Amino acid sequence: MGEETKRLFVGMKISRSLEADLASPAPGTERLFDGTDDDSLQIVNMGEEKFIGRYIEDGFPVPNLGDVARNVNKLITSITRGRRIDQDEIRVYSFEFHPSSRA
Repeated sequence: MGEETKRLFVGMKISRSLEADLASPAPGTERLFDGTDDDSLQIVNMGEEKFIGRYIEDGFPVPNLGDVARNVNKLITSITRGRRIDQDEIRVYSFEFHPSSRA
């Protein structure tokens, strides 16, 4: 108890325009970021900023990071009705892990 657990998070910062897109997701895509299962994206608050993406497990294989980044990109694109996301917008962060992290 009191011990912080940090995990790697693959995702992107939520801009105002992305936040607006997430507030009105494409029909049927809410499940992709509602946090109800391990495959959905999570929204994480870090101070004043919000991020959307996925936590990865400790010891995750480096060669698979690209697959996770592409998957996160694909899911965000689906949720936002085709929003173009540049490859360098998806990044790896180290955040405190809270299993119920959700905005």
